[in-house]
Amino acid sequence: MIPLTNDYVPTLAIRPCEMKGLEFLDDAAKNRMTPCFLLAPWVNTHALERAMDKIENVFPNRHYFLDLDPDYQPTNPEAPSQQEWAQLMEPDNDYANWVAFVKNYKHAWPVIQTQGQDRPQIRKQIEAMQATGRRYCMRITKNAFPDNIGDIIAAFAEDGAADYVIILEGGWTENPLGLASWFGGTITGVLTQIDAQVPIVVSCTSIPKDYMQYKGLEKVPFSNRELVQQVGRQSNRSPIIYGDWGSTRPREVRRGGRKPLERIDYPTSSTWYIARNKDEKWTFKKAAKKLVSSDVWNGKLGVWGERMIMDTDQGLETGIDTYQKNIASRVNIHLHQQAYYGSESAKFSTEDDWED
Repeated sequence: MIPLTNDYVPTLAIRPCEMKGLEFLDDAAKNRMTPCFLLAPWVNTHALERAMDKIENVFPNRHYFLDLDPDYQPTNPEAPSQQEWAQLMEPDNDYANWVAFVKNYKHAWPVIQTQGQDRPQIRKQIEAMQATGRRYCMRITKNAFPDNIGDIIAAFAEDGAADYVIILEGGWTENPLGLASWFGGTITGVLTQIDAQVPIVVSCTSIPKDYMQYKGLEKVPFSNRELVQQVGRQSNRSPIIYGDWGSTRPREVRRGGRKPLERIDYPTSSTWYIARNKDEKWTFKKAAKKLVSSDVWNGKLGVWGERMIMDTDQGLETGIDTYQKNIASRVNIHLHQQAYYGSESAKFSTEDDWED
């Protein structure tokens, strides 16, 4: 069975906020997770390898899953990095471009690309990865459930190996527990041919899409942990792994609109707290003050995101002054909380030195 670190698989898009939040996570927390990165060109770069450089720099010398981001929309098809990404999406010769690309990164455990592939084609891709001693992954997304699922399952189950992981991705939802029947039905249905020792990651996200309704310091619970526990009880499989989106959500088509109201987001182990007040015209600093002075504030985690909020409260230049910094701070704290979920270490961190 493939070993996973601390049973936490956060799905992270290659976007500045996610990468910044992960970058400033301490090494001990990074050692307790195995992220699934969704590959897309890094902003304002000419080569796709810069996105991989970013992954390798913020998560060095550790294994991770790697998939092509299905929600990425090229904005300039003439840009070299976007052309490279499009070439990896081509299914020719059993996704030969994808296989060759992944082989350049020894820590990457690739998601097998299965769109439009039959059983023999999928087997060739799997065998190419097995020949390198590489672990690999099956990733099934609810909102794009494959019509060739029979071929996929048959190809993975053919040699009886358990040298891979399955990620079941529920995507964005308002209610994670509402996905329990889909996860459970998929595991006890189409996945019954799969070796029972193959770990299955149950992943989704419920981070709000719209913050207009929040006024003051409001509690937003998320039930991902309960979902995983419920799915685990419904299944006779022991390796059911916790996954989420690191407090973000899949890419969406950008639409014009008003500039987001300044706010501060603060994750705990099962809740996000939103500090925001349009009527009182809260700034980042005002929102941080309301949060830090409240009963929900911990202040002793010792992580970068928490320090960002404290710097904001004190009016320091190193604090949060953009929407993107708020998200990066939230991602950092959320990843720490989930990496140490259920551990006394979640209450504090022996953080490595960092520079802003």
